[in-house]
Amino acid sequence: MHPGEHKVRPYKFIQGYYHVRIELDLIRKIFQYLNIREPDMRKSVIILLITCFLTIFCQIENSISQVADTKDDWEPKEGLELIGTKAPSLNGLIWLNTEPISIEDLRGKVVLIRFWLVGCPLCENTAPALVELYNKYKDQGFIVIGIHHPKSERTKDPELVRLTAEKFGFDFPLAQDNSWRVINSYWLDGKERSFTSVSFLIDKEGIIRFVHDGGEFYRSENNPDANLAFQAIEGKIQELLKE
Repeated sequence: MHPGEHKVRPYKFIQGYYHVRIELDLIRKIFQYLNIREPDMRKSVIILLITCFLTIFCQIENSISQVADTKDDWEPKEGLELIGTKAPSLNGLIWLNTEPISIEDLRGKVVLIRFWLVGCPLCENTAPALVELYNKYKDQGFIVIGIHHPKSERTKDPELVRLTAEKFGFDFPLAQDNSWRVINSYWLDGKERSFTSVSFLIDKEGIIRFVHDGGEFYRSENNPDANLAFQAIEGKIQELLKE
């Protein structure tokens, strides 16, 4: 499947087609009686005709909606060009709760790198999803690495970062990117980007296989984009773990 293409289930269209055929047959029969001269009967026929047309419209709209619901692919608006490239080094990070980790140390694991920062509502919204994914797949060769990239002198305080991470329930490796060296090599590199709170899925060979271009992802009935992004990330994790 190429980017931008979506799986379509033809039977949804077929269902709508047969509904429309039934209603058209009904309308054809009604037209046979349109020469009725009694005013009351004529009004009844007109009302019935309008009802049939409305029913057809609703059936077509429902069929289109059902097909739209099959749009279960998610892709980033930015960063597609990074997929398939080698994951950059993690050199320059200050590790907060573990010994230094290199990208080479992660070979053989599926890695989710999340760039986040204190005071970011989108990062806070996404935090439970990171915890859920880590706890669910960590025993299968999956690891999350949270890289904090401070935007102020205040948020460079490692104790503040630790306290925030503790509040979020992060018990995976955490690092601080005070100089933005790593986020620049992964994401910015002189480019204008919409978000800095981005995520990368890296396969067992150290290749970037998925990019979430910032913002938030989590299970949600009220935020379709966040929900689709979460499903896409989890699906990709499952796929990479099987490789």
